[in-house]
Amino acid sequence: MEGNDSMCEFRQLKHQSFDDACCAFANRHNLQQLASQSEIRAQVLRNKLNPEQPHQLTAKELATLTHVTDDETLVSGLLFDLRMVAAKVPESDEAASLATRALQASQHAGEISAAALQHGGNHYLPRTERDRLKETAHRGIRNLVMMVSDLENRTSGMTPFLSMAVDAVGNGMPIPGLS
Repeated sequence: MEGNDSMCEFRQLKHQSFDDACCAFANRHNLQQLASQSEIRAQVLRNKLNPEQPHQLTAKELATLTHVTDDETLVSGLLFDLRMVAAKVPESDEAASLATRALQASQHAGEISAAALQHGGNHYLPRTERDRLKETAHRGIRNLVMMVSDLENRTSGMTPFLSMAVDAVGNGMPIPGLS
């Protein structure tokens, strides 16, 4: 019996994550304008983003909305149902040093830590704050994905590895014994 209860809880949490993503997406965007850009009638789009309505987004509509807005909120909510997290990789090739990426990762982790300290004793976290923290976490994940990608691209031979080491030392990485 207990296994069935936990399964129902899991289903409820899954459903709640996508519903929350739909609400956050709808609050963030002008649905009238978005409807015309994505070739979906405005009222139909409102209904599909409203968890109280029986209408649901199709995979093609989900992809179109994500592409038009460059906002991965809906995809992240859907993937969370599968216990996965989306990490959007920017199309532009950002040329950032490894030290910069490491510092940005620390910055995002610090923002989340500060929020945890601020809201640690609270039993309730407002939806806007929760959405802000999720966005910060996604920025951190994207940054780490880009860092891994940079490491893979830079370490395909000995010369890129030496270049990466020079970048790290030149950007202030402490060297054991010299710091």
